[in-house]
Amino acid sequence: MTESRPHLGESRAEFEAAVRPVLPRLYRFCTSLCGVRDQADDLFQNALLKAYLRAATFEGRSDLGVWLCGIARHEYLEAYRTEARRRGLLDRLVEVCTEALGILPRDEVSSPEAAAILSQDTGVLLACLQELPEEFRTVVVLCDIEEVGYDNVAELLGIPKGTVKSRHARGRARLRDAYERLAIQPAVPAREGST
Repeated sequence: MTESRPHLGESRAEFEAAVRPVLPRLYRFCTSLCGVRDQADDLFQNALLKAYLRAATFEGRSDLGVWLCGIARHEYLEAYRTEARRRGLLDRLVEVCTEALGILPRDEVSSPEAAAILSQDTGVLLACLQELPEEFRTVVVLCDIEEVGYDNVAELLGIPKGTVKSRHARGRARLRDAYERLAIQPAVPAREGST
């Protein structure tokens, strides 16, 4: 069985000894991918962990450094895709909420000032969404962000279609109320402190 892992050994100590000579190369590669030291550190650690967990798959046919860099590249691309999906979801959330609340849509942002206001609104919108009770938040996210129809949401949640429609309407109304409360809240202490 040790022949299938000729260079990585059977124990953690053997693995560490085998990879130690190529660690600088792996770290440079991680840094070149990320460009930011903290992200490179995380990628480096993740790649080493994956390599250790997949040590049995290393057959020694390629250079160990190349194999480790391949794992790091795969981890980097996965993290990038995950972040892109998260940003896409956040953009969709902001788009839907701004539409529902009558806030300036992203494509109508014409000045740096408007962009800054919209950026602040994003944080407020996320806070508002978290304030919704779970039953309303789930329906709003499914209907507005994921664009799932009422029939499918009803089936998914195991509730009548009428209940979905009601929760959707009430959830949007609560979202609007929370936004109005939170959006003006930061301005009140500033006025009180200035008098």
